[in-house]
Amino acid sequence: MTRTPPSAEPVLTVDGTGLLCVTLLLRLRDQIADVPPGTVVHVIATDPAAPLDLPAWCHMTGHTYLVVLR
Repeated sequence: MTRTPPSAEPVLTVDGTGLLCVTLLLRLRDQIADVPPGTVVHVIATDPAAPLDLPAWCHMTGHTYLVVLR
């Protein structure tokens, strides 16, 4: 079963440009701590490991990872 979010438009952007993934994930965790469930977060990442680390982090923390490449 595939769940589609009510809106795929991000309401929060976390800019991790130039950050290593571990620092990006810490920033992401802090910035989404108080957002309501269902919030779509746009993450900007330049670390080559991000395409592997972000989905794994989402899985481990109970978040849904939506892939939208632009």
